[in-house]
Amino acid sequence: MKNQEKKEVGKKTTMEKEKIDVAKVFGILGSKVRLQILKIIANEEKCVNFLSKNLKLSQPTISYHLGLLLNFGLVEQFKKAQWVRYRLNKKRLAELMGNFSKLYGILSFQEGIAERPTKEQK
Repeated sequence: MKNQEKKEVGKKTTMEKEKIDVAKVFGILGSKVRLQILKIIANEEKCVNFLSKNLKLSQPTISYHLGLLLNFGLVEQFKKAQWVRYRLNKKRLAELMGNFSKLYGILSFQEGIAERPTKEQK
């Protein structure tokens, strides 16, 4: 196999990996509980106890959902005094959503502003 052909194969592998990652994100975001958690921590960091009380779910259930979000980088975790707090990783969420639109050609991004695809792009 020539070098250029190898590069093309590598690109396809990378693109397929990105598509799998995007599919996993939508799987993770497909949970009502996880979406509620993200909404609560979008603008202010919160602890498991707060989330548990507000969502009327057990702490282990909240911890399970936070673990999934943490593993995908959608949530950041840090310790403040004796509490472990969580906040939305907005940069990671934007990156994943940008990858989605690029991979599937749904939107084109120019200078951070989403635009509808032109007729030539369709």
